[in-house]
Amino acid sequence: MTSVSGFGAEMKDQFYSVAECLFKEEKRAEAVPLYRYVIERETDHNDPTFLLCHFRLFQCLVGNSSDGNKEALGRFESFYSFLPKDIRLDALLLMANVYYTLGNWIKVDRYGDELHALAQDVYDKLNNERNVKKLQTERRLVVYYGQGLLLKGIALTMQGRHEEAKEYVAKYSDLTWFQPLDEIGRREVEKFRLWGRGNMMTLELRTGNPNVLPEFSKYLEENPGILLQGMLAAIEAANQFHFSVDELLEKFCEKLPPINSDVTYINGTQLFHFWYEKALYSFKQNRIVIGIDELLYALYLSHKMKYYAGFEKSVCLYREHSDYATEQQKWNYKHIVEGVFDS
Repeated sequence: MTSVSGFGAEMKDQFYSVAECLFKEEKRAEAVPLYRYVIERETDHNDPTFLLCHFRLFQCLVGNSSDGNKEALGRFESFYSFLPKDIRLDALLLMANVYYTLGNWIKVDRYGDELHALAQDVYDKLNNERNVKKLQTERRLVVYYGQGLLLKGIALTMQGRHEEAKEYVAKYSDLTWFQPLDEIGRREVEKFRLWGRGNMMTLELRTGNPNVLPEFSKYLEENPGILLQGMLAAIEAANQFHFSVDELLEKFCEKLPPINSDVTYINGTQLFHFWYEKALYSFKQNRIVIGIDELLYALYLSHKMKYYAGFEKSVCLYREHSDYATEQQKWNYKHIVEGVFDS
């Protein structure tokens, strides 16, 4: 491999500067080959620009493909700990969110802890030391602090450790003490308060308490931005504890994102799991034909995102109920599996 000195530090900086301009203009595909060029020619793996290029490449490569996200993590994960602390906050948040989409709760647990601890460390330094440089982060510091707690709470919830999860929900539900807070920071704190209120109710649902459903319905109506997450939690709990969420589904299902809409890698994963769980719910209610339609939604989404574990799970469930499928449903299934629909 050619040393970066072979094409000059000045040229390296030029490539990096152009790539950064493209990145900021949301032209990430165009920036990728420039970041790769610097990475492939740098022999000093402690070089700050080399490390920043790895992080930018990770940001560029993360998308809606499960396999693609795994590959992006594999390329980047061994480098994040060498980044400056403020940039590492963004790296940890993104890695935890990608692992969230992959359902790897051990990793989400780990990086949630690490994100919170690092945000606490940065917070302490900002409040106790003079002449601290301005943070080069994408968000306010309170976001990383709260997201660390939020991700930890989600990881514990998904591992069935609900009482422990409640402790973390309580912590991020009140971050008004976090100082200093500007207007944007105060809005972020309010978001955590709202998420905490909703997540406390979902924890009640996940422990088999359907009595919070009326309050939860009102909460979702007031906070449409987290409708998908709330509906997923409700349908999972209903399937586990065998209670009805028909009123909730009738009220909100049509307000969920269409399956052919452009979604983020997080929302796409959540949408898949919602329709898979909704199909299970319909099968349990003996609404077989409706359930097959919903399962086909999940199958299409898993195919679109190249989420192969979800695809295989959906195919297995379809085969259990295929005798009840209409001719149209059989045709739809065949064409999704054969890859005729756009992915």
